Amino acid sequence: MNVLITGAGGFLGRSVVAEFLRRGHSVRAMVRPSADVGRLGWPADVEIYRADLLATENLVPAFEGIDAVVHLAASVRGTAEEQYAASVVGTQRLLDAMAKSRTTRLVLASSFSVYDWSKIEGELDERSPLEPPSDLPERDGYAVAKAEQEQVARRMAEAHHWALTVLRPGFIWGRGNEECAGLGQKVGPVLLVFGPSTRLPLTHVDNCAHAFAEVLENPRAIGETFNIVDDEGPTIRDHLQASGRKRLTVPTPYGAAFAGVRLAHGVLNGLLRGKKKLPSILVPCRFEARFKPLRFGNRKLCEVLGWTPPLDPAERIRRTFGPPAAQSSDTRETIGPAQPLKLPT
Repeated sequence: MNVLITGAGGFLGRSVVAEFLRRGHSVRAMVRPSADVGRLGWPADVEIYRADLLATENLVPAFEGIDAVVHLAASVRGTAEEQYAASVVGTQRLLDAMAKSRTTRLVLASSFSVYDWSKIEGELDERSPLEPPSDLPERDGYAVAKAEQEQVARRMAEAHHWALTVLRPGFIWGRGNEECAGLGQKVGPVLLVFGPSTRLPLTHVDNCAHAFAEVLENPRAIGETFNIVDDEGPTIRDHLQASGRKRLTVPTPYGAAFAGVRLAHGVLNGLLRGKKKLPSILVPCRFEARFKPLRFGNRKLCEVLGWTPPLDPAERIRRTFGPPAAQSSDTRETIGPAQPLKLPT
């Protein structure tokens, strides 16, 4: 299969490219015009396509001979306006070009950020409520952009009868992106941990890439939306211990911390009268989206596609925190079935 992968030079994109190559697909990797592809270590048979989704005048040639698109490109940095432009306007321009081509298969990388965490109790799954548009201004720029990006893709897919699959990963982590937002709030050398027993919705970057490939290859994924997490996830305490990194942590019960955030939010909003934006940590809905203790799972992905994350917990830790010599970036190696690992308590 000939696959166009946008955002190919990003953290997830590099692993997705490697996984598709391992499976024998032909990859056209879309990267920014200024990207240094030499450092990525891709083999010569990866076709490099340089483009800026906001600035490149004609994107239609990117789809020539392409069977499917894996759209990963989005912005996690910059102002809310910059994130919206990169993720939403860029997606609209990409899909406008796709509509002028013969390509009809689209896999979109969305995010857990599109869910309405304030209304979810117990377990977050694909049936959980999404953040309503009227409430999005309270969320951070990334959440707003990903929610609208997903809507753009769904509208375009319906209008042009494309075969769309939407994937919503949890916290994607791995070597080079070891720290996830759900671990806590850094204050100088101290990490404030809100609910040490809270389980993290983690997906290792290589497991996540594996799921993207499974989705594209399996026709049962067409028209579906899947959450991607590796398993029920370790607790924050266990994950911090398994990383082997020493740091000064201050554990705080989630309930007490959230009550403090709501109180501070009300008081500061009253004093400032909305004239200044509060830090994200003091906005209740943003706090919940990072730290709310819920249950997570990959049940739908497993039941519909028979997916199992190939890297077990021990291998995820080894690839992320082990010595560089032990880190294998060669995705052609055979990965055995996942085995349970008892993390330290």
